[in-house]
Amino acid sequence: MSTVWVVSAVLAWAVIALLVAVVLALLRQTAELRLRLDELDGGDVLDVPEWDAEEGDPVPTATVRLLPGSAPADGDRVLELGGERDTGTLLVFHAPGCAGCVGVEEDLETLRDEGSPVRLVSVVVLREDDAAAHLRRRPLHGIPAVSIDVLPRELRRATTPSALGISPDGIVAAIDRPDGIERLRAIALRTAATHDVAAP
Repeated sequence: MSTVWVVSAVLAWAVIALLVAVVLALLRQTAELRLRLDELDGGDVLDVPEWDAEEGDPVPTATVRLLPGSAPADGDRVLELGGERDTGTLLVFHAPGCAGCVGVEEDLETLRDEGSPVRLVSVVVLREDDAAAHLRRRPLHGIPAVSIDVLPRELRRATTPSALGISPDGIVAAIDRPDGIERLRAIALRTAATHDVAAP
């Protein structure tokens, strides 16, 4: 009788150990799968609120840091937004893994090569570390890049792809969806125009 109990106890513990090993293996595989998916899509997309401002609204001044490896903005490692500038600024929001964003980076480079009438800025809709990793995988030469995480909340867009143009006098000149090079050119031209500051 005691031998049966000993064998039963040993078998029970063996089954428990086997189940624990299976659970740990599944957890490890899940973690590895998550890392591989993050490599494909760049990480978690931020949950940001939609901004309800309209074209013609003044943009608050802000200084935001560029991503490591980004092209400089006006020779600096930070990007100045809002206020009066020599040229307009076009923020183009995109994210890895976003079906509508396919080709956005190529369109930015094409517009840069054509001689954009405004300063082009790539806004990667990922947290800063993930955005920097994406930029290492897909560099944008000659185009400053920032993470949406460092933008003031009122400048963040909730959808991708999207574009927010700031005129040279610091006014929202365009809120649009860049769904091709022609549309991006048109948004850039609207951004380049000077606007009257909206009344308070």
